[in-house]
Amino acid sequence: MFILRNCILHTFAVIFALFFVLWYVEVEVEPELASGQNVNQDASLFNCDSYDGKFYTLNESLDCDSENGVAINTNNTVINLNNFSILGSGYLNPYTGILISNKENVTLTGNGIVGHFQIGVYINNSKNVDISIVNFTGNEISVYVANSSGILIDNNQFYTNAAGIKFYTIGDSVISNNTFDSNDISSISLFGSHDNIINDNLISSSLNGIFVDTKSTNTSLNSNHFTRSFGVDINIGNGGKFNEIDNSISNNTCSISIPETLCR
Repeated sequence: MFILRNCILHTFAVIFALFFVLWYVEVEVEPELASGQNVNQDASLFNCDSYDGKFYTLNESLDCDSENGVAINTNNTVINLNNFSILGSGYLNPYTGILISNKENVTLTGNGIVGHFQIGVYINNSKNVDISIVNFTGNEISVYVANSSGILIDNNQFYTNAAGIKFYTIGDSVISNNTFDSNDISSISLFGSHDNIINDNLISSSLNGIFVDTKSTNTSLNSNHFTRSFGVDINIGNGGKFNEIDNSISNNTCSISIPETLCR
């Protein structure tokens, strides 16, 4: 009787989670966001800060009220937030905090905050971009990456965003050792991406903790830890056809997954 009751409760939890996931299904929105902003932005529109050299350290916070923030104009560039912030005017306004487009070897670090933008950091057609020790809060999408490779997103904090990280057609990249809390729609999403690693992240309170669409292959999804679940912790293609041979999914501490067999 006890085993039967547990099975019934587990089945109810899965159905309940599926209901909410279907209420907001992860879909591919690139190259335009659902709210209508064209993310193929012109670097000349970024004017909150007038200088972005190859080694740039903030010495004060940037208040980008109703305007875009910083555009990276050179390869081999390091931006150190230096415990300061780059803040926008709210994610309902169509602005981006940091643009990295057609660049190589860019590092963003420094324990500062990028917040209150429609897109916190937008990376497009770039290689070898490292984002580490940055706090993202109050963005619609904190890190939006398209048509790029060699992206490392490591040891960051993502708190109270609509979405944490979204990858579109990304290869050979790593998302690891980040903390996600209360990113309502999703913490990490992959669309049409290949040969990526998502390991050792701490994720709580997201409708989709990690979403990987069925077009993505060779994804390593290991040792992620999920708490305070109210949706689906690991969601592979909203229940679409999933090839387990092409992906490595193991040792994830979670409660509810689609398919059901992906959680410890």
